[in-house]
Amino acid sequence: MGYEYLIAGLPELKVGDKAPMTIEQLEEQLAEQMNEQDKEQLRLMKCRASYGVCPFVHDWQLFNRDLNNVLTAEICRKHGLDIKKNILGEMPDDIEPEVKALSQITNLYERERQIDAVRFKWLEERTQMITFSLENVLAYYLELQMLCRWDALTRETGEKIFREIVTDMKKGIEGKL
Repeated sequence: MGYEYLIAGLPELKVGDKAPMTIEQLEEQLAEQMNEQDKEQLRLMKCRASYGVCPFVHDWQLFNRDLNNVLTAEICRKHGLDIKKNILGEMPDDIEPEVKALSQITNLYERERQIDAVRFKWLEERTQMITFSLENVLAYYLELQMLCRWDALTRETGEKIFREIVTDMKKGIEGKL
């Protein structure tokens, strides 16, 4: 089943833009217009299931794992940590220099923005030759999820989370003394 009307009616998403709707609003539209089998693929993707997923979701999961492994490995090298203890699975062989360079960005906010830009690029490249398919719907969901995450992040929220982490660390250290 194609999703011509659904996809044609969705606003365009671009990395760095504000989310034009919430995930909940998108999920309402999807619940009305997706067939049961495709709804199950969305559910499996959302819960990060590794079984029963379509090839697109499987490839997305592998891409994210590999991306995280590369970034983790670069950070481990920088700090003299054991790479094999800190990555999941095997390191990918075909690491793009732009991905490796992400770990060198010292501003955490900017690094996260650039990591999501790489994710957007992967989703766009993966779905550009297919239209109105389940893959397009799932990619849109993932892109909107990233935009919604950025909309929720504010300086105040970041400072609050940072203070909570520091407080928890202090409590942990005090408890061990």
